[in-house]
Amino acid sequence: MKPVFEWVRVTQISSVAERTFVIAFKEPKRAAALEPGQFCMISPYPGSSNVYLPRPFSYFRVSTNDTIEILFRTFGRATRWMASLAPGDRIGVFGPLGNAFNQHPGAERVILAGGGIGIPPIVLLAESLSRLANPPRIDLIYGEASGSRLVDLAKVVPARVCCHITTEDGKIGVKGLVTEELSRILDTCKTPPAVYTCGPRAMMAAVAGMLTPGKVALFETACEENMACGRGICQGCVIPVKGEEDATRYVCCCTEGPVFNGFEVKWD
Repeated sequence: MKPVFEWVRVTQISSVAERTFVIAFKEPKRAAALEPGQFCMISPYPGSSNVYLPRPFSYFRVSTNDTIEILFRTFGRATRWMASLAPGDRIGVFGPLGNAFNQHPGAERVILAGGGIGIPPIVLLAESLSRLANPPRIDLIYGEASGSRLVDLAKVVPARVCCHITTEDGKIGVKGLVTEELSRILDTCKTPPAVYTCGPRAMMAAVAGMLTPGKVALFETACEENMACGRGICQGCVIPVKGEEDATRYVCCCTEGPVFNGFEVKWD
């Protein structure tokens, strides 16, 4: 679907964890067309905020009544403005942007690994894979630094998805890192699984270091970079990837991504 810009009204906003919120709005023009891994740019209505540039957010959930949900965490001025919104407030939404995850991995087992605020596209992908005619076994690993930041996935993830929770402080789930739980699950796989990940760059680099092309059927990552336009104009989200003969090629995450072959990104 070609991305479109639209002024929409917030239908709901709720706090779901420490500094973490879900904002919902109706977008009939794009709700049925967007795919896991894609994102949108959100901007304030003119005169309603001192935030001037739009910000990128991955899609989190889509309901049957054309309602789209965005999960976000407050870090700076823009996300604090979003957290202050109320039902009825108008925001600008431009999307869907970027490419999407491969939803036909051709594997009997799928492992989804989401770290921190990288969990939204992972949740949307879990829902999509669960709706396949012959869905694979799906293991979803979700890690946070603190239990207070943990989003309750039981309310949003299909029951057939096996969730594994890790926290660095050990207050909820298994104490440790996403990569440690991933290593344990990989050891139980009898056939090469498909692995998808989104989260902090260091986490995704560590996941990439654990895998080899022969060990998995597919390895895709959704990269999160600073973006000011979402169309490749500002060149603010350039990342290095492997080109021909292992030469480095620089691409815009917003237009050639945000989903990449995890073996092709130059993590170092």
